[in-house]
Amino acid sequence: DRSLTPVKAQQLAAAELDVWKKQPRNTGYICEEVHFNTLAREWRCKWSEEDQKRSLTECQRVLEEVVVPALRKVHGLLSVQRVVCGESKDFKVICKMSLDAFEDWATLGFFPEEKVVEAFYAIDGISKIECQTYTLEPVFGPGK
Repeated sequence: DRSLTPVKAQQLAAAELDVWKKQPRNTGYICEEVHFNTLAREWRCKWSEEDQKRSLTECQRVLEEVVVPALRKVHGLLSVQRVVCGESKDFKVICKMSLDAFEDWATLGFFPEEKVVEAFYAIDGISKIECQTYTLEPVFGPGK
């Protein structure tokens, strides 16, 4: 028998009510075939090999001491990722949000972006500090 029992129907209804809390509700379009419902803000820099990669260690400290505490207070944050490339010497922090939350965050200057950039500039051996906004969409897998 494939019919839903009253208990299973109630569980399914409760689960469906919670889905909206996790899924972004708005959709933007770059063109007709390319849509998105999340945006990401990236803070990145180049670190150096000097002094046993001290600049990389300091970037990690900025992530732990500046970024994480501040972003815990940001409404609508879906994820924060750190990317480190040993070949290109990249250090990146990527903050992903739904469109409505991202717009709200933009009005706040992407807090704590200014503090992050200032902290990167204060680190010896860091270069090419940049900030960028882009779409970030899952194609397949658990996040799709």
